[in-house]
Amino acid sequence: CSSTEIKQLLILRDYQEVINYSFVDAEWELDFVGNSKPITLKNPIASQMSVMRSTLIGGLISDLQFNLNRKQTRVRLFEMGCCFIRDDANDCKQMEKLAGLSYGDIASEQWGISARNADFYDIKADMEILYRNQAIHFKKFSHPALHPGKSAEIYIEDKSIGWLGELHPRWQKKYGLQ
Repeated sequence: CSSTEIKQLLILRDYQEVINYSFVDAEWELDFVGNSKPITLKNPIASQMSVMRSTLIGGLISDLQFNLNRKQTRVRLFEMGCCFIRDDANDCKQMEKLAGLSYGDIASEQWGISARNADFYDIKADMEILYRNQAIHFKKFSHPALHPGKSAEIYIEDKSIGWLGELHPRWQKKYGLQ
């Protein structure tokens, strides 16, 4: 799928697109990917925007906090954006990534559907629809941002393309998402 088709599929699944800065808080890099040596900016525009992101998670968590502070009970967001990592030669490398977040009820409040929170399997179903024409499968996986036992690595054929899971309870508590 092209990036436009992926965005359209996510919008049809009731996700809202967000666009965040590529400059993030160094603490996000440490918390969400265990990156203790992120690419540091020489002249950051703000102290909380001092490194280049290697993941989109921090921005999505910040967007979720923004929505929760405004009493939103159902939040479904995605971002497709550039992330920055160091390669083996210690050069900076830019790559486009996709990330999504689902919080709260699985569907908007309505009389015909019982209220229940979105879970791991709902997000897994979203991924299966997104990659419906490919041989997608999931394997147990451990990631610093995710709940142990409620996370998986995503594969297309034998190639790892990412991961999914519930945010680790430690980060839920730290970022006020409980």
